[in-house]
Amino acid sequence: MFKWNNFSGSLLVRSVYLITIPIVLVQIIGIIIFFELHWDLVLKRSAQSISNEIKILELNKDSNSIDEYANTLEIIKTNDLDLSSASEISNWIFKKRISQSLTQIPGKFIAIQNDKYFIIYNGLTNDIFYLIPKKRVETKTVGGFFLWTLAISLILSLISYFFIKKQIQPLKRLGIITKSFGRGIETPNLKPSGSSEVRGLISDFNNMQNNINSTLDNQRNMLAGISHDLKTPLTRINLMIEELENLELKDSIYKNISEMNLMLNHYLDFIKNEKNENLDDVSTNSLIEDLSNNYPNIKILKNERSVVLIRKSQISRALINILDNAKKFADNIYINSLFDGSKWIISIEDDGPGTNLSQEQLIKPFTKGGEQLNQGTGLGLSIVQKLIKLNNGELNFEKSPYGGLKVIISLEVR
Repeated sequence: MFKWNNFSGSLLVRSVYLITIPIVLVQIIGIIIFFELHWDLVLKRSAQSISNEIKILELNKDSNSIDEYANTLEIIKTNDLDLSSASEISNWIFKKRISQSLTQIPGKFIAIQNDKYFIIYNGLTNDIFYLIPKKRVETKTVGGFFLWTLAISLILSLISYFFIKKQIQPLKRLGIITKSFGRGIETPNLKPSGSSEVRGLISDFNNMQNNINSTLDNQRNMLAGISHDLKTPLTRINLMIEELENLELKDSIYKNISEMNLMLNHYLDFIKNEKNENLDDVSTNSLIEDLSNNYPNIKILKNERSVVLIRKSQISRALINILDNAKKFADNIYINSLFDGSKWIISIEDDGPGTNLSQEQLIKPFTKGGEQLNQGTGLGLSIVQKLIKLNNGELNFEKSPYGGLKVIISLEVR
């Protein structure tokens, strides 16, 4: 649905306002000045002239040469006229001025109009009707003036719109790149364009992006190297404990080594660069059913069918991570998969102990739950958050009516 607030809040529209509104105000002021100082004065003089001529004709209406006088003044005099098609004068300025001028003539003179003439007569006698051609008062230049004013305003507004739009295009591109970069998607450097301020902003953003990518790459390489190096001694320890005769000690060491390997795998997942994974057409109901087959305590409450374009392995890993967490602490898992407009909403909840942590704490790296949940590396939901963001989605948490945690994934899909 179109939202005017979103449209009117854009920099383009506001910039056009700043140029268009002064133009319109200037044109309105010009029109007011034209009417007050020119057109009103012209009509006032025309009305006064017509009133004086009619006054002369009224004073000489009994003269034999009255018709000749009327023709000389370009006024038609008649004793009989059908007023059924007549109406009030449409030009309110002339109507006001002619009414004022006619008060100077003895009697009660009324001014009306028909298609071709202004009709003036004495309302007390209705014996003589004076017809004044409209061309004596009306002129096409007024209409041309208004059209010219409107055209100038429109042309200037369009010029300003296209000029500002061209200036803002680099900012719009920068906004798109910034949004993508913020979601962890690999983005190219923008070519600086536009005004000097915008070019400087784009250059600064490119430098910032390159520095952040360089820092992240160094961190990834360092953590990947550490994780890889730690796996080698762990493998040797695994081989060495085969010679132990104490089975209880042997199982304890195996358990700790398995936990360390799991932690290292989580670290590698956390630093993995997954920006360039391809999008796939995926059947949503099939994906949910395939994942659910590995969890005997899961119950699918709703599973709507559709085909969406997503990074399948990333979404699968995110869901498996959430389901694994629920499996550790709950007896039953409940899942819903449905669509709300262009959004695919997946909710996973359980009847476990839940958590008192806030949403910010849950997705913060290396943050673990309460005493009963204090297991693993604390990276699981951070990895889920990263994977969901890479797929243009949102991750939220709520208290489940079943007693445990409710995880809601909302994906903008095509």
